Parts: sequence; C-alpha cells; structure tokens
Amino acid sequence: MNTEEMKERATRLLHASASGDVDSVRELINDDFHFQFMQKAESWSADGKETSARLDRDNYLAHGVPVSNQITRDGMHFTIELILVDGPWVAAFGHSNATSLKGKPYNNNYCWRLLFSGDKVSELREYCDTHHAYEVLFEE
Repeated sequence: MNTEEMKERATRLLHASASGDVDSVRELINDDFHFQFMQKAESWSADGKETSARLDRDNYLAHGVPVSNQITRDGMHFTIELILVDGPWVAAFGHSNATSLKGKPYNNNYCWRLLFSGDKVSELREYCDTHHAYEVLFEE
C-alpha cells in the first residue's frame, strides 16, 4: 500500500470512529487490532462504568466506537490537519468540534498513532487533553 492510500485509510478510520460507524471501522482494522487511550490510568469511569484504556478489536467495536455518540450530541466531528507516514506508521494530528450531551462545546486537540499491517490497521493510539475531555464530557 502506498503513502496516499495509508493516509486515506487512516482518515477514514478516524472519521468512522468519530461518528460511531462500527461497520466502516470493522472493514479497516485487523483481527489483532487494539486501541489505546493514552492516559496514565489503566481505566476510566463514566456514568458509573469502569472502562479499560486499552481495548481489543471486539471491545473497540462494541464499546470504543459507539461511545462517541453516547457522550456527544452527534459525534466528535474530527478535522484532520496533518498526516505523516513513515513505513507502516502513520501519525495524524487534528481536533474535534463536538457538543457534549449537556450542551458544552468539546473542542479538543488530538494526535493519533496508527500501525498498519498489510492494508489494515493493527494499532491505534489516541492522545488528547484528558483533563478537558473529563471536564466537558463526564463531569456532573
């Protein structure tokens, strides 16, 4: 797969994840896929439910992808500003333009690190301002 195809697939995966499109995400990730939300704690809590910061493929499809529509009014609305490719690695930089369920604007900055294996993604790491995320999306 060439650099432009990797950029296009990375962008598709991020947008599908941001909008809760499980079927599209499923087509873009490998069976050995794992997602890592890059925070110090090994888990996080929302609405009384404890969730691991690391999700395998099945848990990402069942919980990680749908959560965007469960914590925002209509998804994250990611804007991808820059994508860099180095071998099988992709780094993407962007921001969200979302509204929390309580009506607060959620405009966070992101960096994603993706690892391709063949023509699909095996690893997705997400870096963002976790304090802002918890403050806007999860605080009572």
